[in-house]
Amino acid sequence: MNTSFKEKVLLIFLAGAVLLAVLNWSSIYGAIQQLLGSMNSLFIGAIFAFILNVPMKKLEDQFEKISFLKKSKRSLAIVGVLIGFALIVTGLVVIVLPTLVTTVSELVSVSSTAIPKSVNALTNFLESNGLLSGQIGDQIASFLDQLKNLTLISSLVTPILSGLVSNVTGIFSNTMTLIMAFFFTLAILGSKEHLQAMTRKFLQATLPEKAVRVVNYIGEVIVDTYDRFLMSQIVEACIIGTLVFVSYSLSGIPYASMAGILAGVLSFVPYIGPFSACLISALFVAVQNPLLALWSIVLFQILQLIEGNVIYPRVVGQSVGLPTLFTLAAALIGGNLFGLLGMVFFTPIFAVVYRLVREWVASRLKKQGELLVESE
Repeated sequence: MNTSFKEKVLLIFLAGAVLLAVLNWSSIYGAIQQLLGSMNSLFIGAIFAFILNVPMKKLEDQFEKISFLKKSKRSLAIVGVLIGFALIVTGLVVIVLPTLVTTVSELVSVSSTAIPKSVNALTNFLESNGLLSGQIGDQIASFLDQLKNLTLISSLVTPILSGLVSNVTGIFSNTMTLIMAFFFTLAILGSKEHLQAMTRKFLQATLPEKAVRVVNYIGEVIVDTYDRFLMSQIVEACIIGTLVFVSYSLSGIPYASMAGILAGVLSFVPYIGPFSACLISALFVAVQNPLLALWSIVLFQILQLIEGNVIYPRVVGQSVGLPTLFTLAAALIGGNLFGLLGMVFFTPIFAVVYRLVREWVASRLKKQGELLVESE
């Protein structure tokens, strides 16, 4: 059997396979979905291992300096990051959840009396100045009547509460998935060097030497970018969270602990996160004191300026080397595609692509004998 005949047979086989896949696409797609669904624990475990690997390496470096802890540095580092993660989650649940429930209840209670009074005062002011006449005036009056009857408040509060309940229910219904993901995380963290060695051997056995070097370099860029991104975001979260908590406490602004936690957690979302934390905190404060709510917004913005322009550059510096425009684009695209997690993780993804493209362009220009002028 000659080579050309083998190639023809292979092409016919591939064409038949493609045709069969197209005709049975719904069944194949369902099988793929079922397969991916059964691997949820593995995916979640791999993501957690990738995230926890960053602080784990820092702890390992510290244990390396202590002679009698060297042999157990990996085990101690894993235990340390798991305890730290558990404490963070527990703190969020214990501090934020009760405050959220109490504040929403207070918001509904206060709004039942405060909003009608405010609406009546606003209506009287508009009527006395002749601003409720005509078609636009009728629309304003209708909107004010809705506010007075609390239909707008109910339409906002009810979906939020139902969403919280459904999310909590979903978490508990997937307990087994989370348990399996936890064990996958432990396995990956404990044997990451072995997994890396297996991956390198597989690449060397299946790809040309040049392709192996390219893949290895891309992997190094991805790991380095995510490491620096996560560490810088953790440092930033601690800084802004502490600043907000201390400043709110000294200023007598209520819910200081919750505001600090919100500021720290949402700081992982570029640009949009701090803005959301500021507004959410101000809404809670407004239930007790509207003037303090305005002051909390002003104070939060001052803290953002100090942290972003003075403290953060000195402590962290430029974490992933991504320009502001691309950082904002990453947050918007990631949020539209994958929600909150997309907003967080698309920033380092964009940073990896930006770095690789920039280096490729630089190498091409160098080969062409041109001078690359960069403006950072």
